[in-house]
Amino acid sequence: MNPLTLTIHEIRHRWKSSLLMVVIVGSLIAALTYFTVNNAGFQREIGRNARDIGSNVVILPAEVDQFRYHSEGGYSEVTMNDQVVQQLLEYKASLNHLIPMLERRVECVSQQNKITARLIGISASIPVPGRPKAPMQKAIKKGQVQLGATAAKRLGIPRDANGATVTIYDQRFTVGRINRVSGTWQDAAILIDLESIQTLLDLPNRLSRIEAIECTQEQCAATGLTSDVVLANELTRITDQAVLLRKEKMADARSSIRVLSNNNLALLRNALWMLLALAIAGLATLNSLHRQSEVGVLQSVGYGQTKVAVLFALRSLVLTLIAATMGIGVGACVAYWQSEPVFESTGNKFAVDWLATSYIGLLAMLLSVAASLLPAVLASTKHPAELIGRES
Repeated sequence: MNPLTLTIHEIRHRWKSSLLMVVIVGSLIAALTYFTVNNAGFQREIGRNARDIGSNVVILPAEVDQFRYHSEGGYSEVTMNDQVVQQLLEYKASLNHLIPMLERRVECVSQQNKITARLIGISASIPVPGRPKAPMQKAIKKGQVQLGATAAKRLGIPRDANGATVTIYDQRFTVGRINRVSGTWQDAAILIDLESIQTLLDLPNRLSRIEAIECTQEQCAATGLTSDVVLANELTRITDQAVLLRKEKMADARSSIRVLSNNNLALLRNALWMLLALAIAGLATLNSLHRQSEVGVLQSVGYGQTKVAVLFALRSLVLTLIAATMGIGVGACVAYWQSEPVFESTGNKFAVDWLATSYIGLLAMLLSVAASLLPAVLASTKHPAELIGRES
């Protein structure tokens, strides 16, 4: 009888212990698969939430009086050429999601009221080549404006108003959206498409500032410099038309979120692998020890050390293969089922990394074979008379 047939007969004979091993190992593999599959989603969600904290780098024209700029709540009428954006992209600066802006204080008129507010022309966020491309800021439709909550209230435009319009520089614009309360000066601002404000102000190709998110981790690791030094050095090499302001607390908060999340994920992943390894090793070893009497019988009918080891390894391999197949399937299905409610922003981008789950199954099978071989080999070195008759 060949080893595989013997293994199948043995699994059927010891079906209770075999079932126990499949259930325990399968459950742990399912948990590890669930974690591995959702880990990618968790990283995307953390990245999205960290990104949505806001831009932490502001690039201003070099001529800006920074004292006056801060005194007026981050407002300046000094402009720079929009070629700075292209220079940043070509250099592949340690930034991402560049948002060019142009702003002025203007008179805005509605049917109910008239206010003077900050009109901010803004483009869709521009990704730096080689970095994530999901837009941080979407483009505003031409012919439309977005009102801050306080500006809308002062203009007498309710949030549920349909077709409301405002007039700026004698041109009428439709109110496309009233933004939620942010608790900042943006509540009193009016947003418009960048090209539209450049046309209104007759300032083609001019920008008031560029907002961005820093991506300095690689450069900091390579050079040993801090983020502010890395960015300042890069901007000096790129252009002399601009200066850089870094919102340090916001940058540190974003970095802390990522580091803490990665550390917690690594801790949980290692704990699951340890539990899986201990479960497989313990069950395989226990099976080998309980079958010492069977080892004696096999030796007495001519089975050598190698054949005995193969029989034990095959049993562990077959059972772990069944457990891995069931565990990976269940873990992936549960992860898919929970992806959208768990990850509100990125759950619709769910995808199973089948390569990673294959590694889980392969490593589990290797662990089971290794755990079953040592006790079997040790038992097969003893004389059959010492083993036959032992309780199993």
